[in-house]
Amino acid sequence: MASADIPDPATNFKAYQASLFKALVSATSAANALPPNDLGFYRSLDRDFAKNLDSAGSRVLDLSNRLLQQASNDTGIVASKYEDIDDVVDRYGSAVDVMDSLLEKADIWLDEYLGRNKKNDDSVKQKAPEVAQISAKSNSGKLEYKYLHASNVVRPQLKFKDRVDNLSSTPFQRKIVVKPHAMVPLDHGLSADAMETEDGIPRSLPHPYEYEIHHITYPEHMFEKREPQQYLPFDSTSATWVDNDESLQAMMDHLRGYRELAIDLEHHNYRSYQGFTCLMQLSTRDEDFIIDTLELRDRLWQLNDFFADPTIVKVLHGAESDIIWLQRDFGLYIVNLFDTYFATKVLEFPHHSLAYLLQKYCNFIADKKYQLADWRIRPLPQEMLDYARADTHYLLYIYDCVRDELLEKSGANENLLRSVLQRSAELALTKHEKPTYDVETGLGPGGWSGLLRKWNNPMNEQQFAVFKALHHWRDHVAREEDESTRYILPNHMLFALVERMPTESAGVIGCCNPCPPTVRMNAQAVALLIQRARMDGLRSLEEGKSKANQAITDAAAAKPEVTTVSSARKQAKVVQKVDPATFDLEKVNQQRQATAATLTKPMSVLFGTDTSSSSASEETAKQLAEEIRSTIKLILPIDTLKIKRVKSVADITPAAEEASAEHVYVPAQERVTTPAKRKENDVIVVGHFPKRSKNDKRS
Repeated sequence: MASADIPDPATNFKAYQASLFKALVSATSAANALPPNDLGFYRSLDRDFAKNLDSAGSRVLDLSNRLLQQASNDTGIVASKYEDIDDVVDRYGSAVDVMDSLLEKADIWLDEYLGRNKKNDDSVKQKAPEVAQISAKSNSGKLEYKYLHASNVVRPQLKFKDRVDNLSSTPFQRKIVVKPHAMVPLDHGLSADAMETEDGIPRSLPHPYEYEIHHITYPEHMFEKREPQQYLPFDSTSATWVDNDESLQAMMDHLRGYRELAIDLEHHNYRSYQGFTCLMQLSTRDEDFIIDTLELRDRLWQLNDFFADPTIVKVLHGAESDIIWLQRDFGLYIVNLFDTYFATKVLEFPHHSLAYLLQKYCNFIADKKYQLADWRIRPLPQEMLDYARADTHYLLYIYDCVRDELLEKSGANENLLRSVLQRSAELALTKHEKPTYDVETGLGPGGWSGLLRKWNNPMNEQQFAVFKALHHWRDHVAREEDESTRYILPNHMLFALVERMPTESAGVIGCCNPCPPTVRMNAQAVALLIQRARMDGLRSLEEGKSKANQAITDAAAAKPEVTTVSSARKQAKVVQKVDPATFDLEKVNQQRQATAATLTKPMSVLFGTDTSSSSASEETAKQLAEEIRSTIKLILPIDTLKIKRVKSVADITPAAEEASAEHVYVPAQERVTTPAKRKENDVIVVGHFPKRSKNDKRS
């Protein structure tokens, strides 16, 4: 088919698909017309046919290699290049693995697009979110915590105008381009030397309001004692929803002239690597605003007119995370921060939560059952709006109460109040940095060292190599897909893979129940990764580079953890390490021969002299054996032996001349004996052998 006859897929995809299938069928029919076993015969008949056949085979092989390499990049499976027919025959399995993984991905995404997969909450098609209320039991068994979860929510980051960058090799690019209420220019303190690290990677830009925060002059009204201004009734008022330019401008017009603002944020981090802010609550003395930050993400930098104004007090509670989120998502920076959390610390309250302050000063019991709700839901249910609004509706009244109490308990220089302001200023100077990752040491906010210390699972060398490889793969995929690591591969599934170390896609899927979509689509790549990691672990063990136990020990020493029942059960699963030298037959044979040579000496130490070379300790043992042998007396059981006293050996041995002398017999009654004096060398028998009993079977 000529190229001119091929339809344009961009304008007529169905016609292009039909022509593609037609060409595929024609090529398959032509190929089947030639018997494979007779190709050699036909090649010998026609030389031109042989050349054309070789040329067509080379083009097909080149096209197949290019398609395979492209598919392997998409699936994460490395496929080597095929040079000839022998490579295709011998290594055809890797091509099958690549295509299976690619087809599995296509099948999953087609099901997602057509809405066939009801379990996954990430649908490509835009649908109305299905909101479900889920209850969770507390330790007491009562249903206390509830949250709202939505299905079919299109990922908001797909609509962000600022592209999400999760790479650890690039620094965070701050979003502020205009600096209101500036005492120094925006580029103050920037230099070429200050922008590079030792490894050549540039640092993120410094805090744009660092000079202003250090040189702030607090307004006088912050140090005046006055009666706290009562808040408006919660039930009789409502919040203003801000989600477009008109409502944003109207809110900013309303904010002008106020001296205090209460601020709070709602965040989502399950379907995003770094997370993103979904909602901002902002309250004045007489009105509450709830800002849809998903819609106004790229326009909220305008709020720096109020947030960076040192004459306006920004009241937050526990703003450690809020400061970072404001910088990262909107380019907002706070000058003149008052964190009520630090006030509870300085005043030494028994509790430091916002719920405690609400109950103490406002007699309002905060309902935190929607703290884990999915804040991506649009439109937001009324119960979630009320929950979000309550966090800032009472906060300015609480600020008045704790400020007066700080002034009352301070000295003449308002030392307690200024202490809270100093701590709040240090918090406002916090600068956002992207999370880094070190594969070798595992350090960093999301490194494997912290997870290893927390779970404290014993591993051998191969399992440790698999753990590092899977942890790195999870972090890499999460950064690329902008998903959280616990969505890509939860921790308990990660350790299940480490414990079993499957090397096939079916085994990978079997370890994860239910299997996450990303793991299912990359099951073959994960299996190959585990296989390579096992080989690396075995190689490092053979080289004597054991790192598993040392890494676990270092992680545990870095931050001791309290041992619980669950951790004790985990420690019971100890995997015995296998020494590869056990399977070295030559080494085993040498050890056996050495042992046999030691046990089969020709002479014993006790009853003979050893002919082999002996050490000093062996010579000492020989001398001791000689002394023992010289003192051994052999006594046999003889029935007719009577007890008698004998003299020394010299006395009882007859002389040579007396050996033939005649002895006269003297009857026993006529014999006269005189007791001899005992000498030092006499041998005295102090016992006799008893008669053998009938039951004695000694021979």
